[in-house]
Amino acid sequence: MQQIHRSRSWFARALAPLAILALAFAAPAQASGQVEIQDYGFYDLSVDGSVPAPDDVSGTRNIVSNIRLQRQTEEIDAQLGRSFGFRFRIADPALYGKTLTLRTIFPPLTNPETRRTMTTQDRPFTATGESVYDGYRFDYDWEMAEGIWTFQILHDGKVIGEKKFKVIIPMN
Repeated sequence: MQQIHRSRSWFARALAPLAILALAFAAPAQASGQVEIQDYGFYDLSVDGSVPAPDDVSGTRNIVSNIRLQRQTEEIDAQLGRSFGFRFRIADPALYGKTLTLRTIFPPLTNPETRRTMTTQDRPFTATGESVYDGYRFDYDWEMAEGIWTFQILHDGKVIGEKKFKVIIPMN
């Protein structure tokens, strides 16, 4: 009898990391209903221009419009020109007007022009009740990094919303 108990205990311990990994992808992290994720995946959009973003690995940030969800998915095939991310709305009126942070965490990216390597980039935004798109577009070959990409919304350093994607490099 004791041997069966130990066996079950060993089995439960072996499965625990898998259960934690499954939970990480199951749903976006949301604290007290502060963030409502509206959709996610890859998008068709128009790039209207770019602005300098010295704190970003590419050095620029695209200005986009006409954002339309093409396919809802958490698995992204990396392709030049592909845009992926999520749309969300700050649902907590107490946060309206406050400066929050959009954080993107990704596998190491190295800009060959600057030789700068980064795994995260942040940008501030002012919270409203309107829909916000946060995403990434593969404009250069060196940006297409396989692995887990995480988009987060932070308030006072605490994650209040999150969406994870698995980026894969398709075989030709």
